[in-house]
Amino acid sequence: MKTNQILIGSLTLGMIALMTITGCKKKDKNEAQPDTSYEYVQDNNLGEITNNDVGNMGMEAKENGTLSNYRVTDNTYVGGIAAVPCATITLDTSAKTFTVDFGATPCLGKDGRNRSGKLIYNYSASTNGAKWPRQPGFSITSTSQNYVVDSYTVNIINRTHTNTTPVGFNPSTTNITWTTSANIQIIKPSSAGGGTISWVATRTTELTNTNDPNVYDPSGNLPIAWNKVILKLNGSGSGTTGSGVGYTTSMSNLIWDATCTPDPILRPYRHPFKSGTITFTPSGKPARVIDFGSGTCDFNVCVSIPAYSYQNCNVTLP
Repeated sequence: MKTNQILIGSLTLGMIALMTITGCKKKDKNEAQPDTSYEYVQDNNLGEITNNDVGNMGMEAKENGTLSNYRVTDNTYVGGIAAVPCATITLDTSAKTFTVDFGATPCLGKDGRNRSGKLIYNYSASTNGAKWPRQPGFSITSTSQNYVVDSYTVNIINRTHTNTTPVGFNPSTTNITWTTSANIQIIKPSSAGGGTISWVATRTTELTNTNDPNVYDPSGNLPIAWNKVILKLNGSGSGTTGSGVGYTTSMSNLIWDATCTPDPILRPYRHPFKSGTITFTPSGKPARVIDFGSGTCDFNVCVSIPAYSYQNCNVTLP
């Protein structure tokens, strides 16, 4: 009997999971042991959640002028702690830019994450006269300035998000769609092992409940209700982990549901992916597959290496 213990690490910012896989195949002592490490996966997923948050914050801030899923108000409690109001939104309509400023001192958001610094959004490249993310042709580019999340320094080198929905679409039969290209750098704190992550990806995002009038006004005159959206993401990516290992990724039908809240007491505004898969392939090594399930709202995933028939479906993301 031989037991291999595998440290998965954080699958999202501040999330750490430890997994033990036991194999019963006898091996000759001179036989090379298969590489079953999952340490690389955490770095890619830091990029995934960072990209998703920056995009959602930008679209919600532009559409609503507020951040209901992130911004703290005077009466907000996160995990039983009275949070200090933060995240100021400043709009420059002439330059077609706006800034989300979390301040110089880290402040606790509704999703339980501490942020500081600024996110800068520019939508001057929009076409078709689009002014809002819900409109075909709207395009927004994101950059960052001294932006830090839970002690991870995030440099958004470039992130462009464009509405690709056909002009004159019928919301009862056609979902709103966007495409995203992102180049993000994340500097890990020494407490997380240090190193710099390079994360590059292209994404398609679909608002799967466009036909719900409580989410999207059929006339197109009202903002999208971002606290009710269900998004489906697909795409591919590549990058380098904090330890310098190159990798590629493939994302298949990941569902992000703003109404999914597994921990309504301590993290009422943290919404995990609840279905779909990410296939992560380190350079020269077998692919690792992260399966988020088939729709159950929880922090659990199955992680496997198909090449070695290894799987663990008892991984819980805190």
